[in-house]
Amino acid sequence: MAEEQGRKRDPVPKPSVLFLHPDLGVGGAERLVLDAALALQARGCSVKIWTAHYDPGHCFAESRELPVRCAGDWLPRGLGWGGRGAAVCSYVRMVFLALYVLFLADEEFDVVVCDQAICIPLYLCSEPGHTVLSSVLC
Repeated sequence: MAEEQGRKRDPVPKPSVLFLHPDLGVGGAERLVLDAALALQARGCSVKIWTAHYDPGHCFAESRELPVRCAGDWLPRGLGWGGRGAAVCSYVRMVFLALYVLFLADEEFDVVVCDQAICIPLYLCSEPGHTVLSSVLC
């Protein structure tokens, strides 16, 4: 009893944070997402990562410590040889991912961090009370 009273309880509940990322591989943007997710988790936040492509054999090792969900891996990553249409396909994959998480995944979250700005309006128009952040790198 005295031990429980000695512990300090955080009076402010920690938010649940949802990260949306198009392809969780081994690049710089992926490193940024993982570092932010791990830092928030270390501070007591509930963290989930949703991505359109995830290969546990080709990713940063830290991603295996986090709950990573995948939707839309069947969508193409490009429209032909040489990476043509990769940006358009990435946008389509992110819109699909955002819609999937909003309407089919039954996820509860307080904050969503979008890697591409294209899905931000979807979350701003969804249920009120969500905080929407962008991790778009310039």
